[in-house]
Order: sequence, then C-alpha cells, then structure tokens
Amino acid sequence: MQERILTACIEELKENGVKFTMDSLAKRLGISKRTLYETVPSKEKVISLVIEHVFADVKEKQQAVFENQSLSTAEKLKLLFNVVPAYVDVLDYRRISEIKRSYPKMHENILEHIESDWEPTLRLLEQGMKEGVIRSCNLVILKMLLCETFEQLLNGDVLIQNEISYENALKEAISILLEGILTREKEG
Repeated sequence: MQERILTACIEELKENGVKFTMDSLAKRLGISKRTLYETVPSKEKVISLVIEHVFADVKEKQQAVFENQSLSTAEKLKLLFNVVPAYVDVLDYRRISEIKRSYPKMHENILEHIESDWEPTLRLLEQGMKEGVIRSCNLVILKMLLCETFEQLLNGDVLIQNEISYENALKEAISILLEGILTREKEG
C-alpha cells in the first residue's frame, strides 16, 4: 500500500505541487481518506516519503557507479556528480521552492541529504588525485562547492527565469566544476 501511496503522491506533486490535498490523494488511490490516514498520518509524512524515496534512488545509482569496475576513475566522477533521481521532474527546483516555503523542516532535511554521506565520493576524489586524473585540491573546499552548487540548483529562481531545466543546469555546473572555464591553450 505504501508503494501505491508513494506513486500517487508523485503524480499529485507533478500536477499540483505541494498544494495537493489528502482528499485528492485518496481519490487518486480509490480509497477513503480514513484508510489513507490509517496508512500515512499526514500530508507532510507522504511528501517526506517521496523525498526519502528520491534520495534512496540517488544513493542506489551512485552505489552502482562506485561498484562498476569497467569505469575509470574519471568516468565514475563524471557519472557520480550527474546522477539525476528518477523523479527529477517532480522534485525539481520548482517543487523544492514550494517545499521550502510550506515545509521548512522538510527543506532542511533535503539540505542534510545533500551534505551527508560524502565519504565514498571523497575517497574516489582522493583516488583520482593519486592517479593524476584530477589535480590536487582541498577536498573540504571542493565538497563545499559541490554542495552549494546542488543546493543552488534546487533553489533555482534563476533557472526558472531563464527556462533552464534542472538536469541541463546540473550537467553544465558539473562540467564547469570538473573541467574549468578556461579553454585549453593551443600549442605552438
């Protein structure tokens, strides 16, 4: 039942953002509101389930990158930082802005997810430095830049104004961070 509720909530978020009601969710599920509340105590809890599901999906995809032995360190880093959750169209910057306004504690939870569990990524970055794939840099600063980039993309009023999708913005930001902005100097 929880999986059905999660799927229906994702559909509600796509159509109505956080303004959906438990009535509309129950109707979409074809169950009574009472039955819905017996399974999930509140609208906030339902949205939290979606957020947890999205971050679990990201972690699962990142883990697959870490474990893929056929990828080089550089390929892993590029893929790792470009992981997009399955429901990016639901929890894109427009929905995150709504969550920030309506559910500030939930928004804090999203930021905590972004800033946590960096150990495997930092180990991969260290490996990249040892291999000479990436230049030596302060990993504390790099992590700070990456976290801030992810957070700013989710709070993307500028993206909305310029009609840039979250996915395209993420790819461009990671490209700039990993490859820099200077063009390669031509020899001789």
